[in-house]
Amino acid sequence: MSVILRPLFALMLLPCLIQQNEAAPRDDGKQNGPIVLSSEHIAAVNRPRQVICNFDTNFGAPSIAKKLAGMDVDDLVKGFFSMIDEPGVEIDSIWWCWLDGNYANYPSQVLPVWQLPGFKKWWDQGIDPVRIFDEETKKRNIESFCSYRINGTDMNLIQPLSKPLLKDSHPEWLIRTWEAYKNPGYWNFAIPEVRDYKVAILREIAENYDFDGIEIDFARIPICLPLEHQWENRQHLTKFMRAVRRMTLEVAQQRGRPLLIAARVPENLVGCHFDGMDVEAWSRENLVDIFVLGNRSLDADIQGFRRITEGTSIKLYPCHDVHHASDGYEQPTIEVHRGVFANWMQQGADGIQTFNYTNWTADGAKALGFGIEDWLPPSNAHELPVWMVHRHAYRDFADLESLKHKDKVFVVQRRGGGHGATVVPDPANWTTPRWMYFLTNMLAPLPERLANDGKADTLLFVAVGDDLSAASNHVEKVSVAVLLSDPDAADLKPAERLATYQMASHDQPRGLRANIPPQIGIENHIELRLNNIHLGTAQIDRGWLVFDAKPNQFAVGNNLIGLRIADRPADVKSEIQVEMLEVRVDYR
Repeated sequence: MSVILRPLFALMLLPCLIQQNEAAPRDDGKQNGPIVLSSEHIAAVNRPRQVICNFDTNFGAPSIAKKLAGMDVDDLVKGFFSMIDEPGVEIDSIWWCWLDGNYANYPSQVLPVWQLPGFKKWWDQGIDPVRIFDEETKKRNIESFCSYRINGTDMNLIQPLSKPLLKDSHPEWLIRTWEAYKNPGYWNFAIPEVRDYKVAILREIAENYDFDGIEIDFARIPICLPLEHQWENRQHLTKFMRAVRRMTLEVAQQRGRPLLIAARVPENLVGCHFDGMDVEAWSRENLVDIFVLGNRSLDADIQGFRRITEGTSIKLYPCHDVHHASDGYEQPTIEVHRGVFANWMQQGADGIQTFNYTNWTADGAKALGFGIEDWLPPSNAHELPVWMVHRHAYRDFADLESLKHKDKVFVVQRRGGGHGATVVPDPANWTTPRWMYFLTNMLAPLPERLANDGKADTLLFVAVGDDLSAASNHVEKVSVAVLLSDPDAADLKPAERLATYQMASHDQPRGLRANIPPQIGIENHIELRLNNIHLGTAQIDRGWLVFDAKPNQFAVGNNLIGLRIADRPADVKSEIQVEMLEVRVDYR
């Protein structure tokens, strides 16, 4: 049954935005225990899925959509499935993202439809790529989800539309923030009509396509409730999630098979509370089947989510975004990919979700008319094109046994970055975020200062997912590497300072953020203790201080790093700053 959208501009008719003759009663905030899920539904939740690919089709990006829309469908499939079809790449679930949430690039009666000539050419021929990609995914025996950005931006270049955006007629339903993409504001889910409208959009997707599940992506954008009062209004998002669950269960009953719900939420419980997401209630009431944890953070409170989901079938998948990335680690090396995944699996994750990976091979890009074979990460940290790094990562993620003794880098998280200082504060000029917790890495410990008086260690935790002590016979070398900045050395001649290192940062010109190299000889004044073991004097490598360590000095999980500076001159004006810290493991 298709969704019929009644006139949007008459306020008295707006409660009818959900289906005319099958509209669910509005949630009154009362709930009598958890929703009971069928054994078939639970079996679908328990389906083996170690690697999930969130695949942004880029059909919401005008420059790319205009190039691809209307092209030969066989070439389209060849390009988009090129990485998926690579030998050794085992992706268990693909979550297709088609749009930013407030318009449609597929035939829709609910949303304004982007009237792009290439789309019309397809539709006139009976071609709908959304349906084709879902079918092609299932042909490969891969699970297929629709990923829906619940509060996405309004790209002002997406014109013409079949009808005006609903935001234009109801500015009172919006939360005002920054002006990115000339966005008038974000939907306020404390408004019942907003919740109804979003359920109607999701119902149309659920009924018109045969997806195995729907992901509600709160990362784009998590501002869903009145600013600085999100947690006080958390019940409204819970009402929305209840309505979505009831709707998907209705659709599942109609079509005769389960329809799962995933929710992308902040990477820890306090972040969820900051943004008004009562994930504890969602878990108690069985409103979700999968939590995707975070987006660009390399840390995730997997144990905290395990605690609140105990006794349920809910699965946990932390997410690794390599484009809007953790500051300093945009498009990282394969060793960083491995370290992130090893940590998450050691902490009890059910697998990983990739985000913004290059899912086109060189041949796939050629089929689409793009040339990505020469793309390199901003830091030029390795020689391989990015798509090859990601192919290696997919192969490693699929085979835990082969991953065990492969080189890895375990890193300490940096704050901020990712979307520019207007949205997420700059780590070099940090301010406490007020818009949202999501995407900010607000609790990350770096950058951090070393006290000039040297009286107390600066303490940091670094998680190491490998049991290095047990694998000591396989370890060639293990070290702790530290990158520093010293503002007092800024005016020294280059020959008097360590080499400059360019941190790969999404929000910087050319994607690079340079440290301020300390004076040569700083390694003689920096002490590092690993689990209270003094590691001795560092060597210098490309501007980093590298301390040699032994495998049996590491614990599995969190390790305590203590850093201090000794003999700091009395006339210095600034404190040295720890920019980055890594544990580097080379296996034989």
